[in-house]
Amino acid sequence: MTEASKDTKGGGAIARHRYLEVLHQFTMSQASLTAVDDICWNIAKTAIGDLGFVDCVVYLLNDEGSALTQRAAHGDKNPGDRQILDPIVIPVGEGIVGSVAKSGQLQLVNDTRYDPRYILDDNFRCSELAVPILHDGRVVGVLDSEHPEPHFFSEEDVALFTTIASLASTRLDTALALERLEAQAIELEEARSAAEAASHAKSQFIASISHDMRTPLTAIIGYSHLLEEGSGSSEQRDKWQRAVISNAQYMNGVIGNILDMAAIERGQLSLTMDRIEVKAWVASLEPLIEQRAEQKGLSVLFIVDSKAPIFWVSDRAKLSELTMNLLINAIKYTMQGHVKIEVSKEAINSTEYLKILISDSGIGISSESLSAIFEPFVRVHDLKHYSKVEGTGLGLTVVKSFTEALQGKIHVESEVGKGTCVEVLIPSGERNVRLDNSSQIASAKATDPHLAQVETDTGCLLEARSILVCEDSQTVAMLIQAILERAGARVTVVENGALAIAAIAPDTDHFDAVVTDIQMPIIDGYELANQLRQLGWAKPIIALTALAAPEDKARCLAAGCSDYLTKPIDPADFPTALANAIRSHSQEAVMP
Repeated sequence: MTEASKDTKGGGAIARHRYLEVLHQFTMSQASLTAVDDICWNIAKTAIGDLGFVDCVVYLLNDEGSALTQRAAHGDKNPGDRQILDPIVIPVGEGIVGSVAKSGQLQLVNDTRYDPRYILDDNFRCSELAVPILHDGRVVGVLDSEHPEPHFFSEEDVALFTTIASLASTRLDTALALERLEAQAIELEEARSAAEAASHAKSQFIASISHDMRTPLTAIIGYSHLLEEGSGSSEQRDKWQRAVISNAQYMNGVIGNILDMAAIERGQLSLTMDRIEVKAWVASLEPLIEQRAEQKGLSVLFIVDSKAPIFWVSDRAKLSELTMNLLINAIKYTMQGHVKIEVSKEAINSTEYLKILISDSGIGISSESLSAIFEPFVRVHDLKHYSKVEGTGLGLTVVKSFTEALQGKIHVESEVGKGTCVEVLIPSGERNVRLDNSSQIASAKATDPHLAQVETDTGCLLEARSILVCEDSQTVAMLIQAILERAGARVTVVENGALAIAAIAPDTDHFDAVVTDIQMPIIDGYELANQLRQLGWAKPIIALTALAAPEDKARCLAAGCSDYLTKPIDPADFPTALANAIRSHSQEAVMP
């Protein structure tokens, strides 16, 4: 309040007339206001400012009712139009303002130097008057004013501030309710738009999946019929066989990405750390993409830097899948030229990373689209001009999720018409790791000359081994039997768990291992493993199932299975995995 106004205290008619005039103007101006900020700034300027007080802040309670925020100010806290200098938040119960919000009672402090609750905001002031803004007995906010002089505020000032707070409370409460409703409406609209976008994206995804499944199925079914008929020359039949395998592998990759996305969305992505021989790992990727590149006339370069690590600890399956997704993507979007993968080592802030750099001379990605490439179901390329490029929009989402799960980094640079470069950095995993089956196989090959000949001679890999295969699908059972017999095994096939128990119970020494499906009639794979263990059968039980989620593996092992493999199987690797399981069991059996 101005000094002239202070001189009129004691009931001066001029001061009272001025108060009434300002209050009347304030009441009239509030009538047309509906927005929270408009009401708050009107309180600070039209009421407090015009009455001559040097300082005022209007606080409002947040939606949670836990803190007060500054919404309008007069004085030094207001350096410009509707600006608040260094706005602060005061928790309910803290400071003089917070105490008022908690109790609903006004606070008049004549000398803040003796009140430990005082919170210094912009400048120190000796007097503080804090009045609650109440609506139906509920605190909406606090009207706070300070003055440099001690004992500045009078009872008349208290009454004046209380009147202003009372006049504004109903309109302010209504405005706050409308603000919350508007915010909820915006959230609902955003949620609706997001749901519509997700629905549209998933519709596109389903259409893409249908296309991506039907296209390779057409090749698989068509070429299989031709092969069954004995059509074509020897060269053509070889080509058709490769096409069947290539398209089947493509379908397997699509299904793998879908399953991975499901695991990611459930938050059930798990890691199994392996000791990977880097050069051998890179070499294993070559045959998986060579045919794709050859079909498009592209050259593919695999480069392992001389300073690259010899071994690296990571999740082999996820490292391979994310790299394969990137390579397949590069081939998809490269119409001519090359695709290159370079593997090296890089140190950043004392942390060493396996660096995987995949570059291509493809169609590239626009700068506007780069931010969306990792979103699920999104395909950012020009669908009009490149409509034949297959894809579900999941590959890069899986890549990013796997990279993050491995605590790595990924960076993409691209230019339309010139190509794309993706850099993935993967730190080494824990050194004390349990090797998975593929790591055990690699280790076994290194120490066992017999297993080292797997790639060239599988005929004696399972020689003299007796294997019981429990599989209710006749075609899958025929395939497994053919693969194992080719590796030298004697194979007995049954179609459910009950028949498997009947085959083993009379002579528990007859079979060396059981390979069992999980979903079967009468007695399923879980119960079969459980009953065999109860019978005292301690030999390997290998679950071979289409159930591929992490919890499925855990359930199989908990039921008594010693190993877990997923369908589809690789005819080249399956006998090795089985031989290794039997070998590991034999070593454990002779250990003291």
